[in-house]
Amino acid sequence: MLCPACNSHGFANTALESGLAVESCTKCGGVWMELDAYRRWRERTPDAETSAAQMVDLEPAEGAARLCPKTGLMMARIKVMNEVPLRLDYSAMAQGVWLDGGEWEALQALGLHRQLDGIVSERWQRQLQEAASRERMEKAHRARFGDEAYDKLVSMRQWLSQQNHRAEMIAFLNAREH
Repeated sequence: MLCPACNSHGFANTALESGLAVESCTKCGGVWMELDAYRRWRERTPDAETSAAQMVDLEPAEGAARLCPKTGLMMARIKVMNEVPLRLDYSAMAQGVWLDGGEWEALQALGLHRQLDGIVSERWQRQLQEAASRERMEKAHRARFGDEAYDKLVSMRQWLSQQNHRAEMIAFLNAREH
């Protein structure tokens, strides 16, 4: 195997958690986790048995997409959350995840270490993209209308959505005054 982070060939079989076997790069400390091993660990390990973790400051990994240590093909850089700069390298072909140093601890601190299957799913990633798009639209509207006007418009929209004659009310608002 070739380490996707530092191009080292030195790997050692280790345990990330009790019963969670991974292959760790002896040079940079990153780990390759196969999702089958992860799923078996998650099924055998109740939530309370995982080690506690503190959130670590992570710098988002720079550079081009990385190559999968198993297949040699490009891995996808996937977001974990929009609010956190944590991105994981995922190989759909090999069904594995590359974790740089501190990323497992960050997942634990976020309470997401038992949700890797969800994080790598198309559904999770699509929801993150949709949320980011909504945030960009809100920011653009706030910049155009101002915070006070935007908040009032949102309130009006919510009120209108609860009205029986909302289409007629909207038509009335759009009509010119004579």
